[in-house]
Amino acid sequence: MKKKNPEIESVIFDLGNVLLNFDAKKSALRFAKDCGVSMTKAWEHFFTSKTEKAYTRGEITCREFYEHSLEVLKTPVDFKTFKHYWNDIFWENEGMDALLEQLKKNYPLYLISNTNKMHFDYIKKNFKILRHFKKTFPSHEVGARKPDALIYTRVLKAVKLRPEQTVFVDDKIDFIKGAREVGMYGIRFRNRDQLIRDLKKMGVKVR
Repeated sequence: MKKKNPEIESVIFDLGNVLLNFDAKKSALRFAKDCGVSMTKAWEHFFTSKTEKAYTRGEITCREFYEHSLEVLKTPVDFKTFKHYWNDIFWENEGMDALLEQLKKNYPLYLISNTNKMHFDYIKKNFKILRHFKKTFPSHEVGARKPDALIYTRVLKAVKLRPEQTVFVDDKIDFIKGAREVGMYGIRFRNRDQLIRDLKKMGVKVR
């Protein structure tokens, strides 16, 4: 942290494993079983490949991501089943909805998430957590991924805030470092109680 009592005017959150938990292995295991490939191959294609990164930057469409998966994994699943396997990995992180409800009384809340259209559409439809945010910035709409400085600077420009007026909450230290490198404050998320303590240390109003 840069100084003891920064003047924080907005709190910016990550989504996965902060507001919503997820288990990507659940998806990879289903694809591995149905496609007759190893768990390693399914995991690499869906969660670490260049194709996955392009999809999360919005460079390819959902249909293109699906069709490329057909080629790589020779998957027999139809698009409806594919979406179910891909999306059915999320559940609420207990207590975070109530925390956002408190915070938004005093601060505009924003979201920065490395995600993709299928996941984000599914979350918007099935969870209420996004209602707390003044604006959301999923990577596939911004056209950049954390920890690339571009995603943070584009968000700051869009919300008309200086970096030192914001604190970014994420579970991944590399993404926190990315935010700090452009001048934002950062808190690494481990659990709700720890987050509340760290926010209070920064002078953020939270019960």
